[in-house]
Amino acid sequence: FFYAGFIFVAGLSLISVVPAIFIELHMTAQKIDEENARKDELEEKRKKIEQMVEQMFSLVDADHSGSVSIEEMSQALGDTAVLKSLQKQLKKMGVAEENDVANFKLGLYELWEDTKLKDEEGMHVELDKSEFIE
Repeated sequence: FFYAGFIFVAGLSLISVVPAIFIELHMTAQKIDEENARKDELEEKRKKIEQMVEQMFSLVDADHSGSVSIEEMSQALGDTAVLKSLQKQLKKMGVAEENDVANFKLGLYELWEDTKLKDEEGMHVELDKSEFIE
């Protein structure tokens, strides 16, 4: 009688434990998949932003010297044709939306202000492509 009761209780215990193990394994795999998808999305977004900044650099660098001066940034900020050209190029590439270009204009303005402050301190500042992208 004792053995029959033991086998019955052990069987019920295993029936509960085995599915729990599989459920836990599935949940762990799902969590890893979600994490990988999030990382891929962030990497794609970073590449998109990098492409947009590179396009902006090529448009702002009016003299094609490979570096951007305060004057070039100021000129680009005041020239709506440059910004519209940037917007067209980015839309054509499928990289940017309407508000992205406006955000980059704000970012360029902040960069211009920071560079202008350094220039006022007596340092003539020109940003190369890597500094501009940073």
